[in-house]
Amino acid sequence: MAQEVTSDLVEKWTIDSGATLSMTSRKEWFINYSSSRTPILIDLGNDSIIKAVRSGLVRISMTVNGILKSFELQNVYYVPDMETNNLLLVIYIVRKEYAINFGIIIYEISKAGSIIGKAKNRKGLWVLDSNSIMSDCQMTNYEQQQCRGRRDLVL
Repeated sequence: MAQEVTSDLVEKWTIDSGATLSMTSRKEWFINYSSSRTPILIDLGNDSIIKAVRSGLVRISMTVNGILKSFELQNVYYVPDMETNNLLLVIYIVRKEYAINFGIIIYEISKAGSIIGKAKNRKGLWVLDSNSIMSDCQMTNYEQQQCRGRRDLVL
């Protein structure tokens, strides 16, 4: 799904049923990563091709019913030339045995009957109500202390 990036979405994750990989162009979000020996080529809907050069772990936080939870997204690809929103693959969520409940305006992600995240429909895009957490090397000491020990789930 190639969409024009809007300034309010560059910090958010878009849940995408058409994506083949979870990916972002935000290198500073990676907690850890490994470089690919050869770039992975990604075909876009507009017939252009972009390259993923590494993959790794990104941590996000979500507040659900007043409770802050953080999650680790594994196998996220770093695509420096990506001009779209940050994409989270739907099948990735399903493979982790989470349930997805579609509504007209709200999209809920749950596990064992507990809602762990929500996305809102914004102009045809399902935008996850979350914030990405920068890697420790990008954070102040105070921010690092706030994040340590808050990893609740691996999404």
